[in-house]
Amino acid sequence: MILRQITRGFERSEASCGRALPIQRTRLGIWVPTPVRVAKEAIDKLTTIGLLGEGTPENHVIDAGTGDGRIPAVLASLDPTRVVYGIEVDPGLYARAVMNLQTLAASGVIDPARVQLIEADYGDLTTYETRGIQLRRTGVVFNYPDGNERRLARFVSEHCGRGTTLCLLTHDRTLEVEDLELRDRLDVSADAGPAWQLSLYSRPTG
Repeated sequence: MILRQITRGFERSEASCGRALPIQRTRLGIWVPTPVRVAKEAIDKLTTIGLLGEGTPENHVIDAGTGDGRIPAVLASLDPTRVVYGIEVDPGLYARAVMNLQTLAASGVIDPARVQLIEADYGDLTTYETRGIQLRRTGVVFNYPDGNERRLARFVSEHCGRGTTLCLLTHDRTLEVEDLELRDRLDVSADAGPAWQLSLYSRPTG
């Protein structure tokens, strides 16, 4: 029921773009909306392997390039004890994310205290320092690769803790990044269209 409410809300968000394909260029990259069902399956897989969910350290999650806020919404509904930061540099997308999350909070779908939206560059260290966000306590960083994934991988390698996992959710099954070590690739199904893949990267152990 809750996921149906979230899905309907973000379908309206996509429709509000006024485009046949709700893809949008931003100042730093491109926004491609992840279907809610794909986001749910990706989060379910991270829970199954022990990166999220009960019994795991309550480190926060960063959604780097949150778009209209759908990843924080799904995560907050599935893992309501964890704080998630949705960071978006594009003012229009940020405003849409704020509106979407406020609507879901007013309906009781998510706890607004567990989701913080930030209009900023996720690759700028001051984004976190000025808000007192401890990057070393980041459990998972979500990102849809849009050309900035290598910059993000370098940022995670330099500033996050060894327990941080960078999760790239994409259609591109050939994607590789430097600075972090590939730990796993997990297939994420979609009802139609090309399959998605969740690539998990972390700092090398050696």
